[in-house]
Amino acid sequence: MKVERWPRRPPQRWLLLRPQPWSWSRLEQGRLLASGLGRPPQEPGVKVALILPGSLCSHFQLPAPPGLKREEWPLLLEDRLLQAAEELACGCVSRDGGQLALVSVAQARLDDWLQTCAEWQLGVERCWAEFQLLPTTAPGSAWCWRRSGDLSLFKGCTAEGRQHWLAWPAVLGEGLPSAWGDMALQVIDGDWPVQWAELDRLPSLFEQRRARRLKLALAPGQWQVAAACLLLAAIWGGLWLNQQWRQAALYQAQVAAAVGPVSTPRQAAQLLKRQRQAEDERQLRLRQLDALQTQLAGWLSAQAGWRLSAAQFDGQRWTLRLHGPATTGPWQTLASEAGVTVSVAEADDGVSLVFDLGAAS
Repeated sequence: MKVERWPRRPPQRWLLLRPQPWSWSRLEQGRLLASGLGRPPQEPGVKVALILPGSLCSHFQLPAPPGLKREEWPLLLEDRLLQAAEELACGCVSRDGGQLALVSVAQARLDDWLQTCAEWQLGVERCWAEFQLLPTTAPGSAWCWRRSGDLSLFKGCTAEGRQHWLAWPAVLGEGLPSAWGDMALQVIDGDWPVQWAELDRLPSLFEQRRARRLKLALAPGQWQVAAACLLLAAIWGGLWLNQQWRQAALYQAQVAAAVGPVSTPRQAAQLLKRQRQAEDERQLRLRQLDALQTQLAGWLSAQAGWRLSAAQFDGQRWTLRLHGPATTGPWQTLASEAGVTVSVAEADDGVSLVFDLGAAS
């Protein structure tokens, strides 16, 4: 019996982009083919990965509560980083034995880096931290990557299997934290590693959502049906746009009739708001006037010696002339009950009252 083997996938070629400052490297099967600074040259067929600088990201290994969702990962780091969850982008390096290894970076920085890649027309498929580029370490050993004269990156695993990452500036000297004292260090130098992790199997920290392309396979006769559907959709869209345009013209005419010609929708909204407020105030004054008329009519009917000789209302002030045996009366009480103010002046054989309905509103 002949055993058929699946054809092996060709090795992937990778273009690694690292910001601040921008540098790049091109790899194939773990071999560094080329590297440089600034914008990389265009090359078809390569997969692009954004590399987070080790000095600008943080690594944590925390207990993972059951059912924890991806969008809830930043909540675990708020107290440790003193940053709001929405300001952080969190990715998962590994999940093992109830422990969650997270990498966090400022969301604003990540957005800026991805924007630069988009401007260079480079579609980012993976996102890794610099530490992930180094091979996996055995328990009790560590890598020391002297990336530059100012910075070294350490990646190690304790005898208990706990992972540690450390970005160590040269200005701090050679006195590493105590956790690194029991690990056997392997030192490498250079802008990029000389030994690499298996990039094809390396999980991405962040999901890069890409639009899925749909391929339509239609029989020759079905293309006519599809073309007819597209034509009907275009006709319907044109009719809908025409209806919306006519409706907008009708609304503009109604607004112009209500408040006069306007140049912008905001100006029309402001004028309509003022008009509505003015109408509300007018209705309030009419209600106050009606209450005053009712109270005054009741009082006059009970006072045989008093009569109303003149009344005038200008929209805000109600002016009355009363004739009676005295100049005093319950004028302030009437005004208070209606929620308005009143001014009293003596007149021939009576009194002149001016109820101001606008002062109270």
